[in-house]
Amino acid sequence: MSFDETIIHGGAPALCGIKPACLFSMDARNYEENAAQLQKWRAQFAKEKKYLISLKKSDGRFLFFVFDKNLLETVCNNTKNLSYLSSKGYSVSKGFNVILAELLHRLAFYNNFPHEVGLFLGYPLEDVIGFEKFGAANYKYSGIWKVYGEVKSAVRRMNLYKSCTESCMKWLYEGLSVPSAAKKYTVTCTEEAKK
Repeated sequence: MSFDETIIHGGAPALCGIKPACLFSMDARNYEENAAQLQKWRAQFAKEKKYLISLKKSDGRFLFFVFDKNLLETVCNNTKNLSYLSSKGYSVSKGFNVILAELLHRLAFYNNFPHEVGLFLGYPLEDVIGFEKFGAANYKYSGIWKVYGEVKSAVRRMNLYKSCTESCMKWLYEGLSVPSAAKKYTVTCTEEAKK
């Protein structure tokens, strides 16, 4: 996949403002050859409070944590989520920036993904806890994540994320840039919501 395709495929729902965060990796060569372009996009997306954080892993790959700050802050301000994160050793009383910094530290330096990453990715707390407890067993549905709680709303969300990614990929193939594809999706959704 090209650099642009990788960013859209892995991060479109967060860049379009319908998912708190996305997580994906990229090989070092693809990252390094496109670092200047990434910097431009970061500046563009930052105006909308959307961020592309890249973390170099020990195997040389880059892990991307792409997030919509407004949506992610909502996740991190939920009382039940804060209680869960506190049980995982996050200093929740110190606020969003400290919580995010701790997550990024864990993503960068832990060998395995911390279970709580699902919460930041917008998965329901019940499903995050279910996966932590049962691993890849006893789930009710499997898609973007394993569902242990309410299936219908989870499937609806997964379909929304998939549709968003497909739309943005289509527009990318038609010649739009990554930021333009994300903007078009956002405008299209806003217009449809008004109907």
